[in-house]
Amino acid sequence: MPLFLVESDIDPLNERMAMRIPQQRQYVDELFQQGTLHMYAVNDTVDKWWCTIEAETESDVMLILAEMPIIEWLSPVVHGLMFYNAADQMIPPISLN
Repeated sequence: MPLFLVESDIDPLNERMAMRIPQQRQYVDELFQQGTLHMYAVNDTVDKWWCTIEAETESDVMLILAEMPIIEWLSPVVHGLMFYNAADQMIPPISLN
């Protein structure tokens, strides 16, 4: 399935946005558990945001983003990726058997 990189500026933090952060974290955790989200990052000044989403189309990515509790404070730009490599992909999972 195709992978997309999403980047966005984040509007300045306000009380309404801060109240939605726990819901955002829960939604992000659900996306990780489903295997839909591969990476999620916010910079240290909390004004820039990135994630990678596995989806069939860019339209599907936009539908996923639309469900994010903080979407009204984001201005996402979606980029289709040719490939994506990460260090954690190189380490085989540990078997507890």
